[in-house]
Amino acid sequence: MDIHKFKSDNNSRSGCMDDLSIAVPIFEGAEEQDVVGPLEMFYWMSLFEALPPDRRPIGEPDFAVDFITESEFANYFYPKVPPKAKVFTVAPTIRTYRMSSGMQWAPDFSHDNAPAANMVVAPGGRGAHEIPARHKDGTIDYIERVANAPGMKYVMSVCTGAFLLGAAGLLDGRHCQVSSHNYQRFEREVPNAKLIRDPSLSFVQDGNLFTSNGPCSGLATALRLVEVHCGTGYKNNLRELIEYKVPPVKGALVENGKITNITV
Repeated sequence: MDIHKFKSDNNSRSGCMDDLSIAVPIFEGAEEQDVVGPLEMFYWMSLFEALPPDRRPIGEPDFAVDFITESEFANYFYPKVPPKAKVFTVAPTIRTYRMSSGMQWAPDFSHDNAPAANMVVAPGGRGAHEIPARHKDGTIDYIERVANAPGMKYVMSVCTGAFLLGAAGLLDGRHCQVSSHNYQRFEREVPNAKLIRDPSLSFVQDGNLFTSNGPCSGLATALRLVEVHCGTGYKNNLRELIEYKVPPVKGALVENGKITNITV
């Protein structure tokens, strides 16, 4: 996976999400917000990707057609009609997993039968600290395999999901971010990564590698990835659609070793 050649492009392009297949691994003790935050962002962008951002903001008629109508249609014909977004959860086996904050979730696929993916989102949570267990259950091997597959577009982590990327060897020599409450531990356990010690940063983008701070930072990181992949107009559309009313969130962009602060 050559992530050094990646160049960001802010030119908006219709149907931008069609060429992404996004795997979100879950495991015992994965953090709920780390999973559902990015998954929701990419789902919403996929749902409304056909609406050009230079036309007008997404309005109530668009919402009625693209969300409510499609949801009713999908529910009526389920499971024959898949969701538009190619975002799926994947785990060691098809069973129910107890997540970090106590919810119980079942994955869409197991590692053995998951569809091909060209993007992976590694969540954090209690279970992300248990590196031997994540080696044993195959989570780290799965992340490494997907991240190094031909055609891989993006690798992303939320919060302590960076520990999983580090254990998979994906952060060696790369600038990154992790939950600011874990800086010392991260530097001990992932010494070859270039951690940017700045708690004000929600995310760090180094090539097509996107790593983020605490659980809610996954939303801002996903927004930045949408901006890179689809364009600023689509990112703004998505931000308005989901009522992301927080002030601009700060991140860092690393290009040719130079670190520049950016916002989404």
